[in-house]
Amino acid sequence: MPSPVVPLDLLIGPERAAEFINGLVRDLMASDLLPETVAYRLVCEGVTNGDPFLLADPGQMWTLRPGHNGPAPARLFIAHRDVTQLTVDDEHGQRHGIPLCALADYQLDQWYWARADQHST
Repeated sequence: MPSPVVPLDLLIGPERAAEFINGLVRDLMASDLLPETVAYRLVCEGVTNGDPFLLADPGQMWTLRPGHNGPAPARLFIAHRDVTQLTVDDEHGQRHGIPLCALADYQLDQWYWARADQHST
C-alpha cells in the first residue's frame, strides 16, 4: 500500500504550490506541445501521486518510505537538480550524486522554499 502524500499546499502554502504547479504545466506544454488541460491533468496526477520526476527540487527533504529494505539513507536533502541527476545530503551530512529515479523509494516530507526571484521584505 503506497504511503500518503503530503499535499503541496501544506508544505509550501497555497500560493507557492499554485506557482510551482503552474510552472510545471507551462514547462510540459512547451516541451511536449500538449494542450493546457492535458498538461494540467498530468501535472496534478503526478503531484498527487508524489512523482519525484515532477516534484524534486532543491530545498526539499525526502524520507525513505516505510517498509523499504536496504542500505538507503533514511533522509535526503536535495541541494541541486539536473535533468535526471540530484546532488543530495544524507542525514549524516554526506553529499552524494544520485539518479533522480532513486527518489522512487522516498516521499517528500519538507520543503524549504527559497526562490532566487523572490525578495525578502
